[in-house]
Amino acid sequence: MTRCARWGRWALLVVGVLVVGGLWTGCGRTEGAQQVAASGSSTATAVVSRPGIGFRSTQRLDEHFVKHGREFGSVSRDEYLRLAQTLRDRAPGGPVLEVVRNDGTITRFDRGTGAFLAFERDGTIRTFF
Repeated sequence: MTRCARWGRWALLVVGVLVVGGLWTGCGRTEGAQQVAASGSSTATAVVSRPGIGFRSTQRLDEHFVKHGREFGSVSRDEYLRLAQTLRDRAPGGPVLEVVRNDGTITRFDRGTGAFLAFERDGTIRTFF
């Protein structure tokens, strides 16, 4: 199976979870993402345990922030990174679903906020939206 086909299947699963969970608004944003922007984070008490590990490079962070940052309201680039790190370092369970793909990539979906994260085993963030 090609890499694109695997991502396509994964994206379909995420959309299915959003639809079934009642979070999808059909406008590219979820109510949960809007709530994160309004409150700062639904995991405000969560601690970033690995603050030195973020995206693979500053360029990757910048690209992802430009592409997805507005999905979290009026957050700065640093706040966007901190939200991603918070979800990465939060224990799965409850509203946070986790799937480890065959290639080792760890994915998390927070049903409470609608946030999705993919990261490497070493904690390096691949994407966050």
